[in-house]
Amino acid sequence: MPDEEEKSIKIEDQIFGPTCKIVVKKATNLKNKLKFGTIDPYCEVTFENHTKKTKAKEDAKNPEWNEELLFPRANTESVKVQVKVYHEESLGKDKLLAYGTGTINGYSRSDWHDVEIKLIDAKQRATDGVVSLGVGGGAGAGEADQDDEQGDEEYEDEEEEMVEEDAGGGGGGAAKYGKKKK
Repeated sequence: MPDEEEKSIKIEDQIFGPTCKIVVKKATNLKNKLKFGTIDPYCEVTFENHTKKTKAKEDAKNPEWNEELLFPRANTESVKVQVKVYHEESLGKDKLLAYGTGTINGYSRSDWHDVEIKLIDAKQRATDGVVSLGVGGGAGAGEADQDDEQGDEEYEDEEEEMVEEDAGGGGGGAAKYGKKKK
């Protein structure tokens, strides 16, 4: 029986067209800017005016979420993704730790891209932090994703694809590279 998110995506597919799957894999080198305690980070992803978030990981400067988020999307060749990493507060407002924005050029529903987005802190200073994502078409990417989960990492045609920072988005550092898998 499909869960609520799957039902929602099926309805969104009917209304908006195809979906995009974003797997929030992990973040590395997050800085603890709290005066007391440890950080409990979660990642918020914004994709074509839709925002979703992962679950928080307790006491983790290098959290591994491996969470799949599905978004409605239009068929375009360029995809903008913004990530924000927050510390989940038990009381009060969550604290922004870092954020970044990237654009994937040459996107298509059948391709799968591994993307790393460099992070800057809330005061727009460069950090060593990076969020790793997998981005691909909703229905078609699921088959390739299942192959990865089963340990089969053979791909017929693999080429390097440039992932550029979105200069207008106030995010990340220089251009990043990911793998485009067909």
